[in-house]
Amino acid sequence: MDEELDKTLNRKGGFKYIAIDAKQQCRLLRISHDQTCQTPIYSLEVVSLEDLPSTNYKALSYTWGHAHTLANIRKIQINAQPFLIRRNLFDFLSTATTRHETGLFFIDAICINQLDLCERESQVREMTRIYRNADEVIAWLGLPVSEQVGNVRALSKTSRSDCASWTGEEWAGFKYLSYQKFWSRIWIVQEVLLASSMSVWCGPFTFPLSLFGGTSGTHPSHELGVATNGRPSTVVDYTSRLSSPAEIITTHRLRYVPRPLRDPLAQGTIVGTMDETKRDLKKATEAIVTYQSPIADLLYQLIRKFRKLECSDPRDRLYGFLGILNEKSRAKVDVDYEKDVSYAYYQALKIGLQELYAERGVVVIPERSTTYIAYYCDVRDAFGIEDRESLKILRLVLDEVQFQTRLQDAVFETQWEQQFVLQDSVIQVHPDLKELLMHANPRHAGTEDVYVLSNFHTRQRRAVENLLSWLRTRSRLRKRWRQLGKPLTKLA
Repeated sequence: MDEELDKTLNRKGGFKYIAIDAKQQCRLLRISHDQTCQTPIYSLEVVSLEDLPSTNYKALSYTWGHAHTLANIRKIQINAQPFLIRRNLFDFLSTATTRHETGLFFIDAICINQLDLCERESQVREMTRIYRNADEVIAWLGLPVSEQVGNVRALSKTSRSDCASWTGEEWAGFKYLSYQKFWSRIWIVQEVLLASSMSVWCGPFTFPLSLFGGTSGTHPSHELGVATNGRPSTVVDYTSRLSSPAEIITTHRLRYVPRPLRDPLAQGTIVGTMDETKRDLKKATEAIVTYQSPIADLLYQLIRKFRKLECSDPRDRLYGFLGILNEKSRAKVDVDYEKDVSYAYYQALKIGLQELYAERGVVVIPERSTTYIAYYCDVRDAFGIEDRESLKILRLVLDEVQFQTRLQDAVFETQWEQQFVLQDSVIQVHPDLKELLMHANPRHAGTEDVYVLSNFHTRQRRAVENLLSWLRTRSRLRKRWRQLGKPLTKLA
């Protein structure tokens, strides 16, 4: 079964794109209408990437959907040539026609020649400029199912910003939108974060992006940490497990900082009656200020948080974050769709470990952690690489970045400082990095395929399988276990 039937048919149909220099230019789709305003007219125009800031255009953020059968694709005319697109994109274009939308749009499935790998690789590198300079980014969630039309309509009409006063219909509509498949895709993350202005479309209904940020949690549950290098760390949200997929993405760069409402020094000099003092004590002393962090992301943080998001090509678990990576990490990424997924895994592993080393170093003061091994496991699982192959690549990466030499230097430096400056309980060489280096080496000299960490993974999987089997057996045999499941079933 052809999973990309639209591309296959466009290749057979001989659709001819306007030639561009993919490193200097891009195509934009112009939407216009005939005199009756009933039939849309589509044409492609070439725009220099340097001219994007002065060009009025919109960019589309959406999910491609499947193209397994002819039922999943639709035909349109672009530059008087037949062009096949997938059903979800066709639904957007139909909705845009109904809304009388005109002008220039960037839509990757149309504006990028998906059959030209070189062009595709070059344009992926330019997503930052394309989405950041758009007048508006439209997040297309698709057409609402018939059962949810009333709920989505009710939510679109509400004027109450306080979600606590929403009706049942409005909450049902909000839940439906927040858990749409749109929010489960890798590429959506950078498209949402790069947009200077974004609106969310669900069929004929429009919503502001701010609707999806911060309704489930409360501000006091967020904390802002600062890393040892002065970089603001990721917000810690103790209600993150209750957050919707939409909220997790839209609040990724939000930071919550307490701002004092009163001068604490002046409060000690205020003189008043007992009643006035009691009233002052009841007043809030600080407010929570929310701001969007302008700091670009590190790859290891993105993979740790978004590694389970979906993509049709596993290599996009690296390339799909390119637009929001910091400059140093982005410069190290070689976008190459001609090489297999192990090459993308190799790059992600190497860049992430270098980021961790630059941020945390080898010396830990004073706590222990499992950062290095945790990242290796995260990136291995994200790209779906088997243990034996992943460990071979890990050994290659550790050799290339000379972690063994760095560790030896750090041990010597630490021993010196322990002897003359600090105590043993205060400073230590990162135990996690030691363990990673030990596990990456073969158990016996000359046995390249036998690894300690591989055996550890096998034992870990068996332990989890045994635990699940035991729980299933208990749930079948024990009456109390069956009773415990009944309230959960009712709640579901």
